[in-house]
Amino acid sequence: MTEGTKVVVTGLGIGAPTGMGIEDHWRATVGGVSAIRRILRFDPAGYPARLAGEITGFEPAEHLSGRLLPQTDWMTQLALVAADTALADASLDPAKLPGYDMGVVTASSSGGFEFGQNELRNLWSRG
Repeated sequence: MTEGTKVVVTGLGIGAPTGMGIEDHWRATVGGVSAIRRILRFDPAGYPARLAGEITGFEPAEHLSGRLLPQTDWMTQLALVAADTALADASLDPAKLPGYDMGVVTASSSGGFEFGQNELRNLWSRG
């Protein structure tokens, strides 16, 4: 990108503990709804923290092709669905745009580690 290049945010896709999608997330945010609860995705007994903001109700198989499911971890699946939602929100079809005319910005505090953790667990337990 060169100096003076204009950037326009055209679509949003949100997957957050406060809601899947713009409307649910915004309603919870302005309503002061806290999504901090007891951790349910794994047993937190061995950790000092037992509360977290977990995303609930997200079923990757409802949004992604079966081919992608075994090839990606949960956070990557969430990012793919959020990107698809942002494209729909912007009424954009990437196939109709010139190459490199579009970018996606993602943010996560801990995304994508699940796959790595599982592989490390396999290495240490099975060699």
